Amino acid sequence: MSRTSGTATVVEATFAVLQDAGRPEGASWGIAANGALDQFAYHYGNALVGNPTSLPSLEATMTDLVVRFDEDSVVAVTGARAEVTVGGLSARTHQAVVVPAGWELAVRDIRDGMRSYVSVFGGFHGADAFLGSVSPDRTLGFGLDLVPGTTLSCGDGDRLDLSGRQYAFPECAPPRNPLLAEGELGVLPGESRDLFEDRAGELFEGDYVMTDKTDAVGARLEGRVPRRLDAGEILSRALPIGSIEVSGGKELLVLNRGRGLSAGYPVVGVICTSSMNALSQTRPGGPVRFVPLTIADARRLRVREAEAVQSVRARMTTIIDPLRVATSEERRRRGGNAR
Repeated sequence: MSRTSGTATVVEATFAVLQDAGRPEGASWGIAANGALDQFAYHYGNALVGNPTSLPSLEATMTDLVVRFDEDSVVAVTGARAEVTVGGLSARTHQAVVVPAGWELAVRDIRDGMRSYVSVFGGFHGADAFLGSVSPDRTLGFGLDLVPGTTLSCGDGDRLDLSGRQYAFPECAPPRNPLLAEGELGVLPGESRDLFEDRAGELFEGDYVMTDKTDAVGARLEGRVPRRLDAGEILSRALPIGSIEVSGGKELLVLNRGRGLSAGYPVVGVICTSSMNALSQTRPGGPVRFVPLTIADARRLRVREAEAVQSVRARMTTIIDPLRVATSEERRRRGGNAR
């Protein structure tokens, strides 16, 4: 089937990139996973626009993003709270909206979080991929930073007939976390917990503050640092995303999606996947508190997020699929009957 695509042109951007789920299979090559730092918001946005699988989206960090679409497009904004407008008219986050041809979608005043995601029906395309992913890797110098004038194609093999679509798509606010309060991060025991003995529990005795020394590789948190009792050497090795390293001093280092090998520091705990999404939305100066979590509870949170994404995807697909208009080639393949 031939591809029909519209285009999206970046009108305003400061810290924004083209982002997807990353490259988890790169671990066997020593390549960091990277990908959207808030994986839930990224997948949820794709589900809201009816994409059957998650496709590249735009990720804006703490700064405004304005994009103009040259064809009618179904778009959704997820992640941090923000002021969203379509052609100057107010729109909501976590709700698919139609952006008419020639109109601009603006995401401004990102607040109560760090990152907003813009997803479009059919995804954004036109950037180089590495190991099947367009996600930036700062260590390798790979990735597409969005600047004014950047133009991407968007859409899939079919286009949508949005004529007369005057009413809004359903608002689908994401579910609340059933186990953790706002600012709480679920933590599993780390591989080096025994090196701290009873002092490992100090991790849960007070708040920590996100510093401005944070990026895709790791985040530094100020607060009470458990003191290691065994000073023996630890070899550098691969560690999971969310590992809490005790490097000495007054800070903890949490390894993010762009992490490489450990520098040989002990790992007192590992933040669960769902809580890493929350951490990615914590602004510098924001407080967080570690909460012990069982493996069963961590799985429960992960499954709950996956079910939320799948539920919204199924709901929106039933609404958006009937709006598809097949290409001429697809109509010929079907014997001349368009959907």
